[in-house]
Amino acid sequence: MKRFWYTAAFAIALGLMCCSCGGNNKGETSTPSEQTDEFDMTPEEMETDTIEDEDDGDPNIKAASPDRMKMVVDNHGNLVGRYVQTNQTTYTVSVQDEIEVPRLGHKIVEYKAKNGQGVVFTRRKNVNVRSQPNLQSPVICQITCKEGELPDTYPCLGKTQGWYKIKVRNTEGYVRHDLVEWDGMSTF
Repeated sequence: MKRFWYTAAFAIALGLMCCSCGGNNKGETSTPSEQTDEFDMTPEEMETDTIEDEDDGDPNIKAASPDRMKMVVDNHGNLVGRYVQTNQTTYTVSVQDEIEVPRLGHKIVEYKAKNGQGVVFTRRKNVNVRSQPNLQSPVICQITCKEGELPDTYPCLGKTQGWYKIKVRNTEGYVRHDLVEWDGMSTF
């Protein structure tokens, strides 16, 4: 019986805390659907990540974007475009539109994020860039994409432990892979 009362009291207290803060840390009232994200964080993440951002959650979530892509390069190593298909005498590549390039003088190469190839971009706002690939490391800057605008791209310097290493304004840092997208080349 005592255990039931403790459980009930805890549930009521938790419910009162949720109602009193409106599900966010600004004291604004929010709808119930907006409150669900607040409790997806562990207590450690809440304590260590006080900057308002979208950098909270499980770093083991599968990335929506691929980490490897076939690209066509010329004999000098210059990137031509994303590989689409091989034709009799040409490769079809995609840059912004599909184009044909001669097979002679070009080859197909697989670009990989873990090898430091390609670019990273986000369609979110306020994604933290951290000094190390973990949520406990300091935030060194943020990348963002404003609604209705094309995203900025950042050179991918590698991928480790579910984090992309990127370069932002001559500074190297890490972003969580599930908050950004990787591509073999920038076409923005």
